Amino acid sequence: MKRFAFRLETLLKYRRNLEEKEQAELFQMLARLRREQNHLEDLQHKHQEVLVELTQQRTAGADCSDTRWFYLFLERLRFEMRRSADRIVRLEQEVQDQKIVLVEASKKKKILDSLKTRQRKSHVAAEEKQEQKSIDDLVVVRFPLKNE
Repeated sequence: MKRFAFRLETLLKYRRNLEEKEQAELFQMLARLRREQNHLEDLQHKHQEVLVELTQQRTAGADCSDTRWFYLFLERLRFEMRRSADRIVRLEQEVQDQKIVLVEASKKKKILDSLKTRQRKSHVAAEEKQEQKSIDDLVVVRFPLKNE
């Protein structure tokens, strides 16, 4: 039986590699998104802690110069939270775009995979047909017809 050779095997390997590369890129983007989300949560917790501390300072009767630093720090935290939220929105959009790219790469690879599978089945069927024909010819040669 002749060995099956897919003519587009090089292209299939390239598309597999491309799909793996796009998938790795998506995983990296998701990791960056998770880090940024964690960073935003940390900023929010810090903001809450500072608010509690400010409330405690004000009830304890701290003067304006002490509480002024709290307000400046709170403003900086709010600014950082806005920047982080903007980065999260941008990263989420990049993740969505990368998912689309990955789906396209996956489709292109699957097309070649299915083509290879069909060609392999066709090859196996042709080989089996050829083998059956060879067996039939061998049987006819070994056992000639008795009516002759």
